[in-house]
Amino acid sequence: MLDDDEAFSEEEVQEEDVALEDLDESDIEGEDEDLVTEQRITVNNQPALIRIYNDFKLKSLPWIETMTVTSAEPLVLKDVHNDLERELAFYQQALSAAKEGREKTKAAGVQFSRPDDYFAEMVKSDEHMEKVRQRLLDETASIKAAEEARRQRDLKKFGKKVQVEKLQARQKQKADELEKIKLMKRKRKGADDMTGGEDEFDISLDDGDDSKRGSKRAKGGKDAKGNASYRDGKNFNRARKDSKYGFGGKKRFAKSNTAESAADISDFNPRKNKGGFNKWSENSQSSQREKQARQSETPGIKG
Repeated sequence: MLDDDEAFSEEEVQEEDVALEDLDESDIEGEDEDLVTEQRITVNNQPALIRIYNDFKLKSLPWIETMTVTSAEPLVLKDVHNDLERELAFYQQALSAAKEGREKTKAAGVQFSRPDDYFAEMVKSDEHMEKVRQRLLDETASIKAAEEARRQRDLKKFGKKVQVEKLQARQKQKADELEKIKLMKRKRKGADDMTGGEDEFDISLDDGDDSKRGSKRAKGGKDAKGNASYRDGKNFNRARKDSKYGFGGKKRFAKSNTAESAADISDFNPRKNKGGFNKWSENSQSSQREKQARQSETPGIKG
């Protein structure tokens, strides 16, 4: 029994109707004997449809129960394929229907507007909305912080690049100056051998260095920064402190006598030390006698 049903279902699938316009010419060729054409008649019985519509039409209900609004003017478009024109026509038709429905709703005495003092309860609680707000603020702050960090990194990279370029320029300048000095030495080597040495060349280099150092000093005995004046290549304050406290040198055994200092008696003043020793000895002897007298008057403690 099952085999017969399966065979019957397969025959139904094979004999399924196919529209003629869906077939290609290659499918039709050679199939004239097996093709069976059927013609279906489209029935549009308008009187019957209107009669059935009037049978279940709700005529006694008021408008507020159905709220149906039909546009008085038909929708006519010049070009149905123009999307902007078609959407604009739909919008205008819906707007006119909304206005008409508003007037009918007012006439029915039904309130459809929210009162000014009515506050509807939100779906989300205030705590949840505060969390959402805080999250949005945190995201905005993180975005700003990321942008600022990126800007700082770019500035840091640019600053490092400029610093490296400056260091390279200084090294190059130093190498060029050393190369020039070596070249000048080579050029003057022959002349120095003939004149008897390189003293002249050394003096010229020293003069050049002094001129560079002197250029940093301003006129009037002050340096370029406006500090105290220089005298003989030294700062005035430095020279004054050197004269008062010394100027460095060996610190160990600085106050110890030497053979020359021990033999030098030029600073000895005989008037200052005359009679000083006897006066001191008399005073010391009298004070010792007074001390012994006080001790003899005080009774001793025997244990």
